[in-house]
Amino acid sequence: MRMEKIVLEKVCWKVKATTAFQFLQLYYSLIQETLPFERRNTLNFERLEAQLKACHCRILFSKAKPSVLALSIIALEIQAQKCVELTEGVECLQKHSKINGRDLTFWQELVSKCLTEYSSNKCSKPNVQKLKWIVSGRTARQLKHSYYRISHLPTIPEMVP
Repeated sequence: MRMEKIVLEKVCWKVKATTAFQFLQLYYSLIQETLPFERRNTLNFERLEAQLKACHCRILFSKAKPSVLALSIIALEIQAQKCVELTEGVECLQKHSKINGRDLTFWQELVSKCLTEYSSNKCSKPNVQKLKWIVSGRTARQLKHSYYRISHLPTIPEMVP
């Protein structure tokens, strides 16, 4: 988080950004400021936010630095929109944020894979396997006398890695 605070000081923002969502807002607004008024609808913030939420469905993305995850999502969206003039803004943000190019590429690939799987039909289908609970002996004895059986609990759909 130290590096993120340094970035905020460099861009003269008095906002305390500590989450990927806050960095997404920050980076989005900085990129929007560089665009002419008629091109400001190029990036849709709601779409970027939805992509971030999709990434947060995976435990893997909890290991990413918030600034890197936010910039990865924005960079991928800019590539998808084929906005050549915005790639310079992403490079500038990367430079000021001191984000390593390999790290950004690594997380971009993971975000891309996640979003591809998230948008596929395979993701929306529930997993037919039953949940397997691992509980202590004491909890198992307490559950034995319960009115509800564990085997009747619904399964939780997961994204297949």
